[in-house]
Formats: sequence, C-alpha cells, structure tokens
Amino acid sequence: MIEILIDFTSRLARKYGMRRVILVSDVDIEFDDLEVVKAPKHYIETIKNTFAISGSCGFAESIMSIPGISEFVEAFLEVSSLESKAVVCVYLPNMKGVFLIDGESRLSRVLKECGEYVNPDTLRATLAVALSIAFKGREGKRIGTAFVIGDAENVMKRSRQAVLNPYEGHPKEKRDIRNQENWESIREFAQLDGVFVLDSEGYIISAGRYLDIEGEISLKYGLGGRHIACASITKNTKSIAIVVSSSGGDVTIFKDGKAIIEIPVSLM
Repeated sequence: MIEILIDFTSRLARKYGMRRVILVSDVDIEFDDLEVVKAPKHYIETIKNTFAISGSCGFAESIMSIPGISEFVEAFLEVSSLESKAVVCVYLPNMKGVFLIDGESRLSRVLKECGEYVNPDTLRATLAVALSIAFKGREGKRIGTAFVIGDAENVMKRSRQAVLNPYEGHPKEKRDIRNQENWESIREFAQLDGVFVLDSEGYIISAGRYLDIEGEISLKYGLGGRHIACASITKNTKSIAIVVSSSGGDVTIFKDGKAIIEIPVSLM
C-alpha cells in the first residue's frame, strides 16, 4: 500500500508542477523527487482522533469537514514559507490518501491585505511564534498573549507598561522576531501580562504592555479583554494584532478594529 501511495503522490506532484509534499503520518516516508515537510504531531493526532469517531465517512469529505483543518493547513504553509500549492499525503493506521491544496488560500489573502501596514516577513514570523505558543504553551500550560505590529509610536502612546520592559536597552538583533534564535525568549516573555509591541519591520519595542481601550468595539461572544484591546488598538492605529487565546489557544488576526481571520488551533 505504501509503495502505491508514494507512486501516486509523486505522479500527482509532477502533473501539477509541485515540488513539496506535506506528510501527515506517524512514520517517515521518503519521496525520491519531492521535498518532504512533516506536519506537526498535534495535527496528526487530531486527524487520527477525528477519524476514529467518524470512520464511516469518506476520506475527502471527512478530512475537509474537521473544523479548522483548512485554516491550519493554510497557516502551516504560510509560516513555513511554502507555496500555496501543495500535495498532502496522509498515511495513518486507518486512513490513507492524497489531496491537493491548489490556489491562493484565504490566509494568504489576509496576509497580503495586512502588508498595507507591516512587512510581510515580519507578519509571517510573528504568526509562526504565535502558533508555536498556541500549540505548546509554556511548561505544559496554555498561555495567552498578543503581538501588536506596526505604527509603533502611536501604539506606545495608547498603551502603558505593566511590568519592567525586558527588551529595553537591548540591541536590535536581540529584538528581531524574524530571527528564530530569539523565539525561545519571546515564548518565555509571553507569560507576562500584557502584549508585545513591535515596529513594522519586526523589532520588539516592548513586552508586558497594557493597551488602552478607546471607543466602542463589537466582537463575537466569548472573546476576552485581550481581544477587545487588540481590536481597539488596530481600530485607532495603522497596526496589525495577532492574539493567542489563553482559554482555547486559538489565534486571531485583527486589522482596522476587526477580526479578519481566526485559526482554531485548539482543535489541533
């Protein structure tokens, strides 16, 4: 079976001019002519658990009906700097199959829209950190945090420091969110109350910052104070906010006072 799946995946990739395969599997599989990117364990476990419950459904119907699956795959592609086209190969105990992600995703369109205010590389790096916090939390516990990117001068005027700023006085290279060597310290400081403030190029100006809430904000029921504050700051400044929920771990992006996309990571 695995040889047939490998052959079919390779032929499908060649037919549509794709160079990479996202592998959803507990085992490592090599494809001679494709670069393999293995999906995170959280994603694989969610697929397995969902199919254990709804095993009577057809493969294509079931995998696309899992809440949040399409948003997660889009996010995984974006933060991995992969193309919006990909072959996804699934090889799990009770489920085998291949499907294509073809064309520009909703998340890709959202990130392009946000590029009006911030550097796209900054946004992608920040989203990657936010997703890692949503997945892993800290020391086994879920934590909530937020990143406000762009229009930093106005954001700082509309906020106040809740704790001592851990980034004050540090060189730019230690404050660059685009540098993965800095991500561990960012995840550590995410446990502080408040939010991170970054300039549009990705340099962290402050952590542990409280945002002022100005004007009326309308959000869907169940979102907390951090979401309200980020909706407010993006309504009153030319900034983008990425929020990690402390209750569910979901990741929400705000622009112009509105939640423009939600990635339900808690289901992963």
